[in-house]
Amino acid sequence: MVSVLDTCRPRPELLAGSFNPEVFTASLSPIMAYYREGRETIDPLYTHAELFFREATYPTQGLRQAVTEIFSRIAGDRMAPAIHRLETAFGGGKTHTLIACAHIAFRGTELKEAVQGILDPGLLPEPGTVAVVGVAGDEIPVHRPKGDDLVPYTLWGEIAYQIGGPALYEEVEEEAGSYAAPGRTYFERVFGGRKALIMLDELAQYAARLEAARPDASGQLAAFLMSLHGYARNHSGISIVLTLASAADAFARQTARLAQLVGQVRGEEISEDDALSLGEQAVRGVTSVVARDAVQITPVMAAEISSVFAKRLFVSIDRQAAESVAEEYMHMYRRNASYLPDEAIHDGFRARMVAHYPFHPTLVDFLNKKLASAEHFQGTRGVLRVLSLVVRSLWMNHQAAPMIHTCHLDMRSDRVVNEILGRTGSSDLLYILNTDVGSVDTQSLEGGMSNAQLADRRNPHPEGYPLYEYTWKTVFLHSLVGRNEGLNSRIFGITEPEALFDVSFPGLTPPQVRTALEEIQESAFYLRFEQGRYYASEEPTINSVLARIRRTVQARQVDDLLHDTVRKIIGGHSPLFQIQHDVSLPEDLPDGKGRPVLGVVSLTAESVDLMAMVTTAGAHRPREQQNLIFLLVPETVAVLHESEQQNLFPTRGAETRQHLETLARQLKAMQILADKPQSYGVNPRRLDESDFKKRRTEREQALQAAVSGAYTRLYYSDTLTGKIIDHDIKTAGGEKGFPFLEEIRKILVDAMKLITEDRLDSTDLLPQFRPLFFEHGDTVSVSELRRNFLCLRRWPILENPGMVDRIVRLGVQTGQWCLYRMGAEEAGRPDEFYDQDVDIPLGLDLREPGYGLVTLQGARQRGWKGEKPIDPVQWRQEVRNLVQDYGSVTVADLRNRYGDREDILSHGDYSQVLTDLIQDRSVFIVHVSPAPGGKAEVIPPERAIYYELQPSDELVSRSEALRRGLMETPPQEFTLDGREGADRFLPLLRRLGSLFNKGAKTTLDELDITGLELPHGGRLRLELTDAGPEDMRELGELFEVLAGVANDGADTAVYLKVRRPDEECPFLQELKRS
Repeated sequence: MVSVLDTCRPRPELLAGSFNPEVFTASLSPIMAYYREGRETIDPLYTHAELFFREATYPTQGLRQAVTEIFSRIAGDRMAPAIHRLETAFGGGKTHTLIACAHIAFRGTELKEAVQGILDPGLLPEPGTVAVVGVAGDEIPVHRPKGDDLVPYTLWGEIAYQIGGPALYEEVEEEAGSYAAPGRTYFERVFGGRKALIMLDELAQYAARLEAARPDASGQLAAFLMSLHGYARNHSGISIVLTLASAADAFARQTARLAQLVGQVRGEEISEDDALSLGEQAVRGVTSVVARDAVQITPVMAAEISSVFAKRLFVSIDRQAAESVAEEYMHMYRRNASYLPDEAIHDGFRARMVAHYPFHPTLVDFLNKKLASAEHFQGTRGVLRVLSLVVRSLWMNHQAAPMIHTCHLDMRSDRVVNEILGRTGSSDLLYILNTDVGSVDTQSLEGGMSNAQLADRRNPHPEGYPLYEYTWKTVFLHSLVGRNEGLNSRIFGITEPEALFDVSFPGLTPPQVRTALEEIQESAFYLRFEQGRYYASEEPTINSVLARIRRTVQARQVDDLLHDTVRKIIGGHSPLFQIQHDVSLPEDLPDGKGRPVLGVVSLTAESVDLMAMVTTAGAHRPREQQNLIFLLVPETVAVLHESEQQNLFPTRGAETRQHLETLARQLKAMQILADKPQSYGVNPRRLDESDFKKRRTEREQALQAAVSGAYTRLYYSDTLTGKIIDHDIKTAGGEKGFPFLEEIRKILVDAMKLITEDRLDSTDLLPQFRPLFFEHGDTVSVSELRRNFLCLRRWPILENPGMVDRIVRLGVQTGQWCLYRMGAEEAGRPDEFYDQDVDIPLGLDLREPGYGLVTLQGARQRGWKGEKPIDPVQWRQEVRNLVQDYGSVTVADLRNRYGDREDILSHGDYSQVLTDLIQDRSVFIVHVSPAPGGKAEVIPPERAIYYELQPSDELVSRSEALRRGLMETPPQEFTLDGREGADRFLPLLRRLGSLFNKGAKTTLDELDITGLELPHGGRLRLELTDAGPEDMRELGELFEVLAGVANDGADTAVYLKVRRPDEECPFLQELKRS
């Protein structure tokens, strides 16, 4: 949106700092003195008529009407009113109108060019033909010393003196020196045959002082005015212009000045109340006469006041820009109509914005209807001073704004603060301005920032506007007048719709301003909201008391509260975990309990070493049950991960820690205040009457939510690698921590780290246990199984210890393994043997020593099942060759192929054969969804060992999978696979170290050599990942030894992947030639 900085051009002297707004605050007396005596006591802008009309005068409708009717009357037009009363409802223009009349009356036709657009030149009198009277009612004396006596000095005597000088005064001296109103003879002598302009300013002030000089003197003044009006009505050529405010307007705002003036007349001090009473009595009669006889004219209407100000402050204003800016404001107001006063969406307000541009109408209303009501603000003069300061501040600070609002008053400027607070009698509120809003002394506060600045820092506006400072400043400024009456005053404070209307502009919307208003209840010390209005109060709010308490809260108290909150969120009884709080060291976690331990790392811990926590139970104390350790870590804590000791401390951890401590400190302060309010000068009833309890509850909930949000990471051992991995936690927390514990449970179940009772009913689960159980051989003891579930990190954990027995029994029932118990060590057969054909007795206690599991193949090989032993090596070779020859074969085809000879599926070892082949990457499983149009997918090797084969599944070679597009090979990727890979790679095994010493630069992203045969019947598998040139050089000796010891067998396979092959690398060149 276009800024006023681009559409308006202030007066150069204003920007240069030489602008004096007092230039525009002249009174009538210096003008009269200039014409009568030639004395120039004020700026030429007012005494030089041409300059006055060209530079200082905006031709308002009221000014044009006033001078036209006044000089029509003087020219002899009896239809024109003889008496005019200038109304100053909007605080401006009356003195300016009187000065304009004086210039025209004295200079007349000489000003023909200057008054164009203001007065018809035909109504200009000839210079010197009009007698001009200008009386300032607050300056004319009511008596004068004569010898030892004080003799009356009357208004009618002053009029005679200004018209005819000493000679005429002497002619009417008898009447002029009497408090009694003069008779008809006086008027004939003074006005007979003359054209006269009589200007009587501030009649109320004169009436009050006259009443103080002599009782009932104001009655004589009323009688004189009645006679004067009557004479003027009956004699063309005479025009009377006067100003007379009502008693309330004249004195209510200036009681101190009235008391001073009356005291001077009486020669003694008089109270403001007595002065006000005297003034009201004196004005009553005069007002009645004026109201009956005078025609009222308002020199400046509401819509014109800003144009008057703009004339005096700006060289030029882009009126076309004013139209477009007003339209954008109206668009914003219509979108947010429910937040704003009804006035905001009326078309009439759009016209007001255009007329007042660049000043927003709410600023003009604030200055004219609120600040100008202060006794010492000096009405329009004060408004002009403030506007000149705000304009200079905006331009000097290059502060863009679509229009100038109340919030743009620069309360960090000494001059602005002194002008506004000083003239409104509000200097005692400076500490409120510094503390809550921001002003000249804010930097001296602890922290150097006001509460509004702190709020802006916590919640910055997206476009950078100081939202909270603008909003709170507006509330403060609307609290400067009407303070004595408080909320009983219509001008004290500001309602929410008014504040939204006053502050918002395109880019700073009403909902945003409302957010800033709502924050007052939370963060301001002296601003408050009561009875529907926001205002500033000298009495500190609960917030300020809490702020003092917060400064005394110790770090230990904050930490204790944080720890208590964590226990509340993640606490209570858990059927799965033993929960340990305030964990920071390995010894904080128990070992050997046989139950999963959830370690809740302390919010105040600096760092946590994951590997040390999992592998040790303290200094020099290896941890036995490593698989049972689970760590819930907040983002405030630095995490040292694996052997690299990598610092995984998140960048926002420090911010989170600070936020938590701030919330805890706030809540602790509330708890302390609620416990002992009298100790801080607070009546306990105030805590009940305010929303303190609601706010305390909100802070408790906010702290709980923040603490819950801080615990973002769960660490546990991976079932594939045994490494410590992490998982994000997303929960809102809650009472007794159930959402946390349920979320953790769900994570572990989904990751297959936790096996629940109901999962045992799944047909695909038991086959997944077989590779774990028989990883190191074809037999394993039941007691070792129990220990492995507790200790081995690559194993899952069980929901309860009794599940081991159930897993053993279900595996025997479904043919996954057999249960046995040997007798004597030298015996060839077990004393007890159970398989699918022989049920395990219900009463059998598997916790007794000696029980073990054996694979079906192992049982056959030992002859325990009474079947012919089978050779899995032969099976693997047959299946591998079959897949390589045909490219693919279905599971159903394999069943049919081997069904005539022996159904290998019935032995339960078929899956193990396939598992071995898949792990060697000799074959891949392809599954086709049974749904119509189902797509084929390759089951990744890491998932394949847990996958339950379907008859329609296919086993395919790598080349076939690539041909079908089921697997992608990056364009530059180099791979070897299976038997072919072994044929090409193994001849280079002995020379690998030499090749890399001679300059090979290839990184082996994946290398997996399987099925190497050792001299005494053993088998060897070698797996490397991310092995760079340096690693390969270091391993050169190992490769030479392997080449000399291990043999290439029938099942040997090599899988190699190089993601970024270098065609110049000697190693790759050798591979491609082989």
